[in-house]
Amino acid sequence: MRILILGSGVVGTTSAYYLSKAGHEVTVLDRQDAAGMETSFANAGQVSPGYSAPWAGPGIPVKAIKWLLMHHRPLVLWPSLDPKLYLWLARMLANCTEDAYRRNKARMVRLAEYSRDALDSLRTETGIAYDERTLGTLQLFRTQKQLDHVHSDTEVLDTHGVRYEVLDPAGCIRAEPALAPCGRRSRAACACPATRPAMPTSSPGASRRSARGRASPSATGSRWRRSTTRPAASPAWR
Repeated sequence: MRILILGSGVVGTTSAYYLSKAGHEVTVLDRQDAAGMETSFANAGQVSPGYSAPWAGPGIPVKAIKWLLMHHRPLVLWPSLDPKLYLWLARMLANCTEDAYRRNKARMVRLAEYSRDALDSLRTETGIAYDERTLGTLQLFRTQKQLDHVHSDTEVLDTHGVRYEVLDPAGCIRAEPALAPCGRRSRAACACPATRPAMPTSSPGASRRSARGRASPSATGSRWRRSTTRPAASPAWR
């Protein structure tokens, strides 16, 4: 199959890599001179399956109303007569229950753990490296109300064997001494040692280099750059 991929960021390069491994002829188009120079450039993130959670959850409808009324609001809903918008809103509201949240979070954690394992396999296969920390993360809870809701999350983590630890204020300071001036203000924290904050600025470029194989010459247009591969080869770049 001949497949066209628009964009050579993290998603584009990894998609090209796996599609080429499967024997497809892949063409990647990008208007920049190098991979990962737009959305993926200096875009930090976390490999954190335990923190995967749906937006739809208990308390979100009230929060959404507050967000809509804020001057610098993080949520905007433009008035529309499109029935699909209101159908989507109804479905989201129906998933803002404890049971739906627990069910959807379980699905997301399973998918996130699979994605983490796939990333680890990809790095082993290709030697891709990027800036990251492997010390885990702390999620602080400043109020009792926030702490009360953590149990539904930890039940899901227990089910899927995700390592975590609930820390008291003193435990927060032991885990991160920099919290000493204000750590006593926190009720507790959830520590996930397997979480890996990352700065994958070099990841698309590394994917491009690792995926380099036999390819036809590149053709450069006025805005977009094109690279093609033969079915048995990995995506190549010029």
